[in-house]
Amino acid sequence: MLGRTGILAGLLIFLLLSTVPCWAHAPEAVPFKAFQFPDGLEPVIDGEFEDWSLVGQAYRISSNDLHDLVGGGQPDDEDFYADLMVGWSATQNRLYFAAQVRDDIHQIDRSAGTAATQIFLDDAFQLFIDADHSGGQFANFSELSIEEQNEVNGTEANHFILGGPPPDGDFFVSYSSASWYALPNGPYTQAALVYEGEIGGVGVTRYEVSLVPFDRIDVNAAFQSVEHRLLEGEIVGFNVEFDDFDLRADLLDAKWSLSGELNSYRFSERFADLMLMPLESIFIPTAIEGISWGTIKQRTKWSEPVD
Repeated sequence: MLGRTGILAGLLIFLLLSTVPCWAHAPEAVPFKAFQFPDGLEPVIDGEFEDWSLVGQAYRISSNDLHDLVGGGQPDDEDFYADLMVGWSATQNRLYFAAQVRDDIHQIDRSAGTAATQIFLDDAFQLFIDADHSGGQFANFSELSIEEQNEVNGTEANHFILGGPPPDGDFFVSYSSASWYALPNGPYTQAALVYEGEIGGVGVTRYEVSLVPFDRIDVNAAFQSVEHRLLEGEIVGFNVEFDDFDLRADLLDAKWSLSGELNSYRFSERFADLMLMPLESIFIPTAIEGISWGTIKQRTKWSEPVD
């Protein structure tokens, strides 16, 4: 018969086992939604958002959905405000991201040629994708040799950072050794950044990205990698973080995270969930050819569904 000590020990073991993570993503039971773009109406990645006009309010992620990982602060629209929309295309097998940020102090002070090592020390948009929702460590394998790290960093999940305007044109970085993948104008990734305002003062930044997802990336070549086929209704691991530096370029004022979890740069189970939604019944002109996005936009707004 178990004594009191044995019962307590057994209870402790039960509690520990019951809290072991199952690669569930955070926050629990709150999947964000990716709008499915109709064939032929996918956005052009140019930092201009009029071709996101079809996307409705239900797909919009705002500062109110973000969590400060630095000081646990509450969103203050006068200091920092972000709007984010996510879409996908079954035809193109791509994910699309558009983020607009208003910041009272836009901090960009890295020198030319340092994006790979210093982009995360500037105001930036960080994007994380775990296409097969498998979780686990995907980067920062500090226990391995440099050669071994180069083989595995960014193979199971992806981490991109956009920051600028850059001093040298280099605004898009991926923390993976697969240089063929993270290209601003490549076959598998596209990225754009537009900034309006004064560096060190109030400004608005528009970040835009599209990417073909992979279950596994081979550092050497795309044909040796495993492309992920996006399917309607599936859940993809996904997270974003916005770095906000203000008065001190070496000290984060806030780090706004969608999942609210630390160490997303290392573990993909710290991401949020993204559901790929079905096509909606939306108004689309019957003769798309020759009709500009400006014409389509007259019938809708960024924040409202198309009638």
